[in-house]
Amino acid sequence: MENDEGKGERMDDEERVFLDEMRAWYGSGEGRDLDATILLPHWHGEVPRLHHAARYGWCSAIRWLLEHGADVEVTTSGGATPLHFAAVYDRYDAAVLLLDAGACVDARDRSSYYTALHGAATNQQSVKLCKLLLSRGASLDALNASGQDPEAYARRVCAGGLNPNAADFLADVRAAGGWAAYVAEPRSQLRELRRELPALRASGRASPSSVRLYERLFSEVPEEIFIHAVEFWRSERDA
Repeated sequence: MENDEGKGERMDDEERVFLDEMRAWYGSGEGRDLDATILLPHWHGEVPRLHHAARYGWCSAIRWLLEHGADVEVTTSGGATPLHFAAVYDRYDAAVLLLDAGACVDARDRSSYYTALHGAATNQQSVKLCKLLLSRGASLDALNASGQDPEAYARRVCAGGLNPNAADFLADVRAAGGWAAYVAEPRSQLRELRRELPALRASGRASPSSVRLYERLFSEVPEEIFIHAVEFWRSERDA
């Protein structure tokens, strides 16, 4: 294990070999089509190199490919983008790199019409990646070829109870009114508490010490500063 050229990214042996082979091939002058397909182990057919790196979450390799001109929207024969691979295999850091490079968050594959959110919603540890995709504009309403949005697709795939977490999470986001409203809800609750403090103090329903604590946290802070601070406060709902 070692850092890659001071990037602070740690590579395993397989990524190092893959990256070294790409560099040697690219520098040989024999061929420089970084979007050409290669055989991906455990996959039926060939895929572009960027998909290979996204499949395994090889961030150093992804960065090198993008810096040398690989197309972030290159597709497999079925129309899957590298972001689809990162989502399906729950490679969060890889997905961040691809999105930062301009990957279309709602790109569809040609065979099933899935988006990356459809893929992420079926993973066992996928809520974090779902949050990322939604924060970058992924649609809750995108339908696959079977007419299922990501939540419905996740419920069908996980009908045996394998992973209801992502489906329940997507349902919560929809019930809140979308991603922006879902993220804002805890902040709205704090603002509501601030508005209720005078009535709480007058009712005697809370101890004086509790009321005083709430007042110090909320009421004694000027409104404009309070709102500004709340906008920057992060909760577990943020990506």
